[in-house]
Amino acid sequence: MLNVHVSISEIDYEAALDTIMPIFLEHMSQNSDHSFLSTVLSKTKNLSSAAAKTAIKALPEKSKEELAVVCFNHYKESILQMLTEAAAEKGIVVKMDDITVTAES
Repeated sequence: MLNVHVSISEIDYEAALDTIMPIFLEHMSQNSDHSFLSTVLSKTKNLSSAAAKTAIKALPEKSKEELAVVCFNHYKESILQMLTEAAAEKGIVVKMDDITVTAES
């Protein structure tokens, strides 16, 4: 079996706001360590896009990375399917079982 690790150095969190915010809010509400932040964010769901982008900019880098990990893991199956299809288009037939996304500490 092969293990694949992909390094991502930059993410435009603001551009992906509409996609990542609902996923992040769901994750935060399930994590008691972040219950205060989850409460604040859930009460601001109807904020303008600019205000939400400002809030994301204010998050510490560790929180932004956690947000990205949650989002990538939420879409894991779609990502695996896209990678499998892209490989097949190049004549490489593979069955990808899993992809793991973690943030460096």
